[in-house]
Amino acid sequence: MKDKNKTKAERPAWSKISDLQKMGLNELRAEYERVFGKPTKSRNRKQLFAQISRKLQEAAKGSESSRTVLTAKFQAKGKQQKKNSGKKQQEKRQTRPIGSRDSRLPKAGTTITKKYKGKTINVRVLTKGFEYQGREFRSLSAVARHITGAIWNGFLFFGLIERQGKKG
Repeated sequence: MKDKNKTKAERPAWSKISDLQKMGLNELRAEYERVFGKPTKSRNRKQLFAQISRKLQEAAKGSESSRTVLTAKFQAKGKQQKKNSGKKQQEKRQTRPIGSRDSRLPKAGTTITKKYKGKTINVRVLTKGFEYQGREFRSLSAVARHITGAIWNGFLFFGLIERQGKKG
């Protein structure tokens, strides 16, 4: 016979998870704090549900799940790689000094021309930014977004670089 006076902690994990599905965001955040012992910054309901339910399942098993063990190993490996990479990684990275121009850009005063949907687009390169139809933009990507309404790599849109990777 089932004991109707069972506390929340004694209920099976599937029952607790079923309750989680009915909770709103604020309730899940409070439950996260109760289960993990610390507050969360997340406002993603699906993510909170997944994290809490995983923790409840692990607790029901009585030991760490293989995923938790793998995650811990992965994190430890990543920390070890960071320690070992040191200056080698910094030497590989070639950054330009702050305030210098991107070498892919034409000189200030140049006009970049592109045909798009039957129209000719003229963008003038300024010392700090770009001008299109009398309006200034900070980047070519901003100009491309203004023209197309979609997110574009400005260098790619205006043909200043070629797409890398597989074509197909």
